[in-house]
Amino acid sequence: CITEFQFLQFILAGGYEDKRFWSTLGYKWKNESNISMPLYWVKKNNDYFKKINNKYVSIQTNLPIMHISYYEAAAYCNWKGGRLPTESEYEYIATNMGKSKFPWGDKPINNCLCNINYNNYIAPVNKYELGNNYNGVSQLIGNVWEWCQEPIYPYNGFKIDPVYREMSYPYFGYKRVCKGGAFSVPDFLIHPKYRNAQYPDCRIQFIGFRVCI
Repeated sequence: CITEFQFLQFILAGGYEDKRFWSTLGYKWKNESNISMPLYWVKKNNDYFKKINNKYVSIQTNLPIMHISYYEAAAYCNWKGGRLPTESEYEYIATNMGKSKFPWGDKPINNCLCNINYNNYIAPVNKYELGNNYNGVSQLIGNVWEWCQEPIYPYNGFKIDPVYREMSYPYFGYKRVCKGGAFSVPDFLIHPKYRNAQYPDCRIQFIGFRVCI
C-alpha cells in the first residue's frame, strides 16, 4: 500500500492543485468540497499531522494512507504514471494466479498472517510478511481496504437475496470496488473475492490503495 509519507510527497508537489492528475468529476468534487489533503490531516507550522482523538500525531512514514477518496487515490496514481488495480487483477495476485486460497497459500487465516479482527489498529506496511503472496506482494488481506479501478457489478450468476435486496444491486455501476478487508473486519468474512464498495467520494472508511505501473 501507498504510505502516508509517499502520499505526503503528492501534496508537497502540488498534486491537489494540478488539474492534469484529476478526473473531471474528481476535480469538481475536490474544489466544491475544498479538499486539499486526506481526512483528519492538518497543516500546522508548515508540517503535517493527523488529528486523532483530539490529539495531533505526526505523519508516520510507513503506515498506509487511508481516509481518502477514490478520486484522491486515482489522482495520486496518475501523478506516479500508473493506475489503480482492477478487481480481477487484485484477485489474481491475492490467489497467486488462482493457485491458492489466500496470498500466503492455503493455510487458514490468522492474526499472524494479516491485520484483522480488531487485533491492532493500522500497522506499518512492512509488517505481516508471513502473509505475503508468493511474489512478495504484501498485505493483500487486512490492515486497510484498497480501492480498485472499476465500479462494482455483479459476479456471474448473481441472484438477488430476497432478504437483503437493497444491499448491492442498487449500487451497481455507481460505487467503486474495495478489496482486501481491513483491521476492523473479522476473519470469517475475509477472502480474496470478498467485496466492499463505496461511493468515490467516501473518505470516512479505512480505505487506502496501491499503484499499478
